[in-house]
Amino acid sequence: MKCMKVLMVCLTLLLVVASQPVLGSDWPQFQKDKVHSGVTGDSASIADPNSTISWQYDHPVPSEGMSGIDESPVVYNGSVYAVIAGGSLTKYSLDGTAAGGNWPVSFVSNPDDLDFQLATPAAGNGHIFVVDTGYSRPLDYDLCAIDATTGSISGRVHVNNSTGIQFLTPVTYVEASNGSKYVLFGSGNMSDWTMHEGEYYCYNVTDPANMEMCWNYSSPAGYYWAGAAVIGDYAVFGDDASNLVSINYKTGATVNVIDASTVYGFDVGKIRSSVTYSDDGTAIFGNETGRVYFTSQGGYCYALGFNENNGSFITADNWSTPFVNNTTSTPAYYNGRIYVGNYTTNFSIPYYDGNLWCLNEDDGTEIWNVSVGPVQSSPAVSTFYGPGNEYIYITTNSPTGGIYCVDSDGTEVWNETSSGSNLFSLAGAAISGGWVFYGNDDGYLHGLANYTRYDFNGSTDMWAYKYQVDTNPPNTATDPAIEFSSAEYNAIRTDDDTTYASSQTTTDSYYAAHRFVFKIDDNEEPWIISNNGSINVAWNGKAYYSVGGTNGATLYIWNGTAYESLDDDANGVNEFSLIGGVTSNIGNYIDGSGNVTVLVVQKDEQSSTPPPAKVSHIKTDYVKLVATP
Repeated sequence: MKCMKVLMVCLTLLLVVASQPVLGSDWPQFQKDKVHSGVTGDSASIADPNSTISWQYDHPVPSEGMSGIDESPVVYNGSVYAVIAGGSLTKYSLDGTAAGGNWPVSFVSNPDDLDFQLATPAAGNGHIFVVDTGYSRPLDYDLCAIDATTGSISGRVHVNNSTGIQFLTPVTYVEASNGSKYVLFGSGNMSDWTMHEGEYYCYNVTDPANMEMCWNYSSPAGYYWAGAAVIGDYAVFGDDASNLVSINYKTGATVNVIDASTVYGFDVGKIRSSVTYSDDGTAIFGNETGRVYFTSQGGYCYALGFNENNGSFITADNWSTPFVNNTTSTPAYYNGRIYVGNYTTNFSIPYYDGNLWCLNEDDGTEIWNVSVGPVQSSPAVSTFYGPGNEYIYITTNSPTGGIYCVDSDGTEVWNETSSGSNLFSLAGAAISGGWVFYGNDDGYLHGLANYTRYDFNGSTDMWAYKYQVDTNPPNTATDPAIEFSSAEYNAIRTDDDTTYASSQTTTDSYYAAHRFVFKIDDNEEPWIISNNGSINVAWNGKAYYSVGGTNGATLYIWNGTAYESLDDDANGVNEFSLIGGVTSNIGNYIDGSGNVTVLVVQKDEQSSTPPPAKVSHIKTDYVKLVATP
């Protein structure tokens, strides 16, 4: 038997049913860290979004704007932050509770319909560092430091007053060994909607109230989506003229500049991905070297040797793998594999197809690819389930765009693309504490959780039982034992609809009771048990004694040897809720078949004397269980 699972759309119920959200590791900047690894040890949803606890918020965006959320969310100190078109920064708890006070924070003075944002912010030093992509706003501040807790603006600076300049790359945050903090980001001149010259900037943000520029580096071609990886003392980034540069980010000294087209022997084209770095020893030139990875609109993924001790490229150590048409995806590296996306075009549809690719890190040969739709974003990888069991999350930029989950064998696990809130997901996802977050052009921010929710929703393959028990609670996990009828199953809903599955006792000294058995998914049971999981139950209905006696009921869970009380309420004439959970020794509550048994018992036993008879009643409106890693 199996449980039917239903998407949760009511945030109120989410907050009631779920335990306190698990604080995961930070995902504080584009692709998680200063080398854009895109990899985390945190879990994310491996169950279909229709069976997980999920939330979404629709943010108002400029009516003629180019998009709503075109930057990846970031996660910092247990909160998720997203930049919205129009120039504002929003803040939510991982489970979707919107922050109050100063939030959301506007960081532009005059938002308009051209106010798209493309520079994914970075978090650190207690602040979110936001760069306004900007267009024709010479008087606005370009770089803002927003207090991550209060939402107050601690400092802001003018970076460039040119009306044609746009800031189009992710922000990279780095802390030096001496305690100094820096952010790096790039720009391009888009005065006629084509890319011209641009500059890369480094700011010291140790004191957010007094941010100071350390250096800037000019390119005749400019920078678009080309975030800098900070490798040791060196910042590495590409430009629209296929150049790669290595700069000592502390001093601003240029160390190495190469033309990638010369290295690879063909026209690389515009480098519109960020740079990723790995130093796991797979490179062929010794332990002091690693490799940088990047893509270009020429339609290739590239690897190139890099010496992190002196900041130089090792051009003899390289490979390139061709795709069909374009890619702006930043590669993610893990366990000898490169994960990267691409998109294809035709004359009538700018973005209509694409793939997620898995490449061998040694030589770039293809391991697998899976068609998911046009990918301009970068893969986010969860390694929570161990080597060989990675899960890759990728968003797609199309009218039916959304997010896909693919396992390490290249099998699509699930996708969330059918909802009206999923379309044109340009930016990538962020993972933290069992959640995956992403946005789209309509201004929707989504949170999908690895909290699995089990609901009774009218399916006759569910286990639900009625009638009576002779003790409160009984000493066996199999009472009561009369299975609900189809009509009674259909009366149990996933929300408060005042349609009940009812029963009453017919035997003196017995109590009305309903028993529910939830089947935990076989794939989810081991990590719920082994990773300090929790089980939370919510029941809603009526429980009362027809004449005199006590109104109300007790909610129990079977712990392997006895029923354990989770909640108790004596006010049951009207509909009420019982809510409770367990957070330790979870394996005791899940039997050898993966079942969790829950019991609700009315408080008073039936009595036929003195007349009139006192009858014990239970009426269930809905019941649900949430399993949390």
